[in-house]
Amino acid sequence: MPDAVKGLVEQLGGWDGVYKTVKPEELPWNAGFPDSDLRRLVEASRLPLGRALDAGTGPGHDAAYLALNGWDVLAVDVSPAALALAARTVRAAYAEGRVTLRQADVLTLREPAESFALVHDRGCFHTLDAKDRPRYVALVERLLGPGGKVVLRTFSDKEPAGPGPHRFPKAELETAWSSGFVFEELREGIFEGPRKPKAWLALLRKRS
Repeated sequence: MPDAVKGLVEQLGGWDGVYKTVKPEELPWNAGFPDSDLRRLVEASRLPLGRALDAGTGPGHDAAYLALNGWDVLAVDVSPAALALAARTVRAAYAEGRVTLRQADVLTLREPAESFALVHDRGCFHTLDAKDRPRYVALVERLLGPGGKVVLRTFSDKEPAGPGPHRFPKAELETAWSSGFVFEELREGIFEGPRKPKAWLALLRKRS
């Protein structure tokens, strides 16, 4: 976990402390609605249907959106308070039957290989320590079935230095994922929410 994020999380007693202390509408990563690029990709039929993993689900808007559009979703987060917020989001969207909420560190998931058609990561990967990133990429590759895809949202190095997660230069992001994945798309954008930091949106396909 980058030092700036680690400092905030430790100050507030862990990720659970963050969700218990900060109002939902003030969480920097809570847009209050599904990610716009995720919606664009779904509407363009560019994502494989089936089982989806929402890694670090947070407020749960993306998990609920995927469920309402045909996916069976496993939404994981390390924070029980985040999952309580996600449960309210899922209930409000009438998506309870297709979303399973689970408290878990995504790095310790024990799902069978090739369990998912889609992995959605809006802000999980960029909070990991550098030493844990290769392990995460390998885990995602193992969990995805043939032709499986990843929708990945991270901070960009074009966001000025300061508090928050790791800022990825384009080349670093490509290096981290290219061994097991093909980049179908890598575009600049923003991380929707109260602060709107500069971000990358990557669409990755598992290599056959």
